[in-house]
Amino acid sequence: MYPTLFPYGVGGFENPRRSSKLALKRQVKHFLNLADRRFQEHNSFLFIVFNMLQRRTALLHTSLKVKGSSFNDVARGFASISSETVHRVAERVAKGDLTSTFSPDEQKVRALLKQVNSVTSHVPGSGSSRSVMRNQIRGLMIDQGLPNFYITINPADVYNPVVKFLAGHDINVDELLPNDVPDYWKQSILVARNPIVAAKFFDLYMKSFF
Repeated sequence: MYPTLFPYGVGGFENPRRSSKLALKRQVKHFLNLADRRFQEHNSFLFIVFNMLQRRTALLHTSLKVKGSSFNDVARGFASISSETVHRVAERVAKGDLTSTFSPDEQKVRALLKQVNSVTSHVPGSGSSRSVMRNQIRGLMIDQGLPNFYITINPADVYNPVVKFLAGHDINVDELLPNDVPDYWKQSILVARNPIVAAKFFDLYMKSFF
């Protein structure tokens, strides 16, 4: 899949011939922390592995929620339709096709979808995960009271020399020279080319602040 990243055809994910099993997420993290930055700077590797991790989490941790009063009817409805019908409806809805005529079974699937909510609170980046975080904030306010003041932190990665240091530049952040101060345009290119460095900088900045 990536001949430039795995030129010898070994080192891929979840290889069954590996003597000790290695989780996909752990292996991705290892690749992105290597001194060799070809994984960090690849134009599509980050997006592909993030999509793989998110899809896998969605498949393993997504559940369905329905009202107790409607549970028996919904259960019978799901038992009476085939997985192929559900797949056809899902594909049509994903394409935005809501005007074409649906078969009786497909109409039954659409009616069931209106009574069922998906719960994806453990899927990073999903609406449910953001809702869980908002509820946690509300819970803290109820338990601890409203905060007296708010702080909005916006670390400017395109101006900070720490980003250059994390990217491998040999600079002394304690004794900066004028030529070590990042140029906005060059630093912007650096961050765009290697977003992992920007993510590490943000994580370091937040942990240092709090």
